[in-house]
Amino acid sequence: MSLTRFQEILVRALESVPYGEVTSFKLIAEALGDPIAALAVRNECMKLAKLMPEIPWWRAVSSEGKPLPGALDMLKKEYSVDKLRRREFYRDLDAWPILRIMREDQIRLSRRLVFEKLRDAEIAAGVDVSYSGERAVAVCVTLDNELKVKEVRYEKFRPQIPYIPTYLAFREMRGMYPSSMRCEFDVIFVDGHGTMHPRNFGEASHLGLILGRPSIGVAKSRLVGRVIGDEVRVKGQIKGKIVSGGYVSPGHLTDLESSIMVAKKFWPSGKQPLPLLMAHKLSKEAILGH
Repeated sequence: MSLTRFQEILVRALESVPYGEVTSFKLIAEALGDPIAALAVRNECMKLAKLMPEIPWWRAVSSEGKPLPGALDMLKKEYSVDKLRRREFYRDLDAWPILRIMREDQIRLSRRLVFEKLRDAEIAAGVDVSYSGERAVAVCVTLDNELKVKEVRYEKFRPQIPYIPTYLAFREMRGMYPSSMRCEFDVIFVDGHGTMHPRNFGEASHLGLILGRPSIGVAKSRLVGRVIGDEVRVKGQIKGKIVSGGYVSPGHLTDLESSIMVAKKFWPSGKQPLPLLMAHKLSKEAILGH
């Protein structure tokens, strides 16, 4: 199996660690642009150990100096264990700062978002992604205002970026965009955040902007902000609200009040609007059926 784009970038960083040196997952993540990706770096190094065992994956360890399973014997051949215990890590890594570039893109694109009152929606879509190993399936399903299914679109793809908090759109858009662009709807619900995001540009905002369609984020958990009553405030501003256990925030071409009004219309029960619940169910069935 060919490497993902993220793995190719990681290989370049690992190959820049000289013989007799080690680095940490966190330092690699920082070189890529964000230390939040340290866990993803670790997981991808473990995959590289199987895909390309000749790549010096063993030269990346935890910040506490703990090597990956099976790496200790390789490290002992070229590195002092005492030096490892002292956490003397190599820092001059050759890494393309992919996460910094992604973050700058989010900030730049967030300035193009439009927040306005959304007229009453007659047809709502929900889009979600399910995974099985390296495979993924995105499903977009549309419902009318009587909650009857209008159409369902599928898109199989292989994610090129691992899961990294706050960068989910870059992982899932390869499936979400083509599946949802083939559907007709007035508004689309996304299992992720809209403006309730560190850079005001979560997955719902990202999808809504590139589609040019109204979008609403309905996430299961909170990324940022303080909860005061049913409100989620970020730097003093109300960015979202809790509705039936879900976190609702506007994505694009809608505002918070309209987002909640439309969400409730398509939300008979459960922790998310029905289009999202159906998209999740169908994507699970699709990935398990392949």
